Amino acid sequence: MADDLDFDAVEQLLDNAERAANAEYDDDRRRDKKRRSRSRSRGERGGGGGRGRSRSRSRSREARRLEKEREMEEKRRQEEEEERRRQIEDATRGDRTVMIVCLHHKADERDVYEFFSKNSGKVRDVQIIRDARTGRSKGLAYIEFYLQEATLKALALSGQPIKGQAVRVQPSQAEKNRAAQAAKASIHYAAPRETPLRLYVGGLTDSLANISEEELKKLFSPFGEIEFIDLHRDPYTNKCKGFAFVQFKNASEAREAMTAMNGFQLAGKELKVGIATSDMQLGESGGNLAIGGDDLHEGAASLGPNAQPGMLGGPTDRLALMQKLQRDPLGGPGLPTNIIVLHGMFNPSQVNLAADPEFFNDIHADVEQECRKYGAVIKVFADQGSSKGDVWVKFIDPTSAANCQRALDRRWFAGQQIIAEFATEATWAGVVR
Repeated sequence: MADDLDFDAVEQLLDNAERAANAEYDDDRRRDKKRRSRSRSRGERGGGGGRGRSRSRSRSREARRLEKEREMEEKRRQEEEEERRRQIEDATRGDRTVMIVCLHHKADERDVYEFFSKNSGKVRDVQIIRDARTGRSKGLAYIEFYLQEATLKALALSGQPIKGQAVRVQPSQAEKNRAAQAAKASIHYAAPRETPLRLYVGGLTDSLANISEEELKKLFSPFGEIEFIDLHRDPYTNKCKGFAFVQFKNASEAREAMTAMNGFQLAGKELKVGIATSDMQLGESGGNLAIGGDDLHEGAASLGPNAQPGMLGGPTDRLALMQKLQRDPLGGPGLPTNIIVLHGMFNPSQVNLAADPEFFNDIHADVEQECRKYGAVIKVFADQGSSKGDVWVKFIDPTSAANCQRALDRRWFAGQQIIAEFATEATWAGVVR
């Protein structure tokens, strides 16, 4: 049987089996290697790609932040440039604006625009002042040009007719208003504050025993601001014990009051005024009172070589004092009341009621509208017979009147400067009907 075996065939079969096993082994190794290669590729793509995407997102955010900052910086620069242009424009607007007076009441903005565009230059804006209630023109207009040279040409047109009526062209009052406001600001400049000073006021007996704090305030307030008044009264009779203390906000004003009022005759009694001291003897005996005698002598010396404590230097000083003490209703701003009079609100020589029968009604409406900005107004009266163009205004309280007086005094209106002053109830009753 051994002879029947073909050893070559068996050997070839074994070789084939071995090659097949080796080939399968090699295939397995290749597959494992391929799988490991794919795993490494996925890992590299997963790890390296994530870091790449993270860096890309970070660069994108930084770019957006820088772009936003550039946009904000550009916007801020444009706003600053716009503000500078606006400030320059506001500063030169008054120089590029003219005021038209005596304009025909039927002339509208187009008529004014076409007239001055043709004869002066490019017009930027036209404003005709109209009555707030009726909408009727008041014969006053403001014209703003683009170039300052055009205003010079416009001023040369004064006397030329618009709608058949000659107009008067004059510079805008803006510069005068700015100067008036600057002057008022300098007048009301607050100097460094002084220390308060208290005065002793004696001699309040007999006919002055019933004097009140309010009357003392009226007596001394012309010299300066008073912080308080301490009037000593008898607890049984409620009459003054003969003396009081008046404290001024500023020591210089207190010294002026002391110099002027010490020895002043009031209702037949001579006032004794001096600086209050801590060791003052509070009484009205015949002895000497510690009321600041040295300061009185210093105050008297300032009045002149022959002056004495408690006496005014001469007729001029006494007249000046009496002018301070008197309540002249039209002698300047004076003490605040709830009534003011506005001088210069209209020019009586230019009033033509035949052509404009509503003139004084318009003035009344304009003044009332403006004054209500500062408080409640009881009544407005335009004095048609006044040679100064007076308009009287009565407020509900002195505070409102004082605010209005400060705001309107020295202002310009329709080519005229307004003078605002306080008036008394007696003066009001004698003028207002």
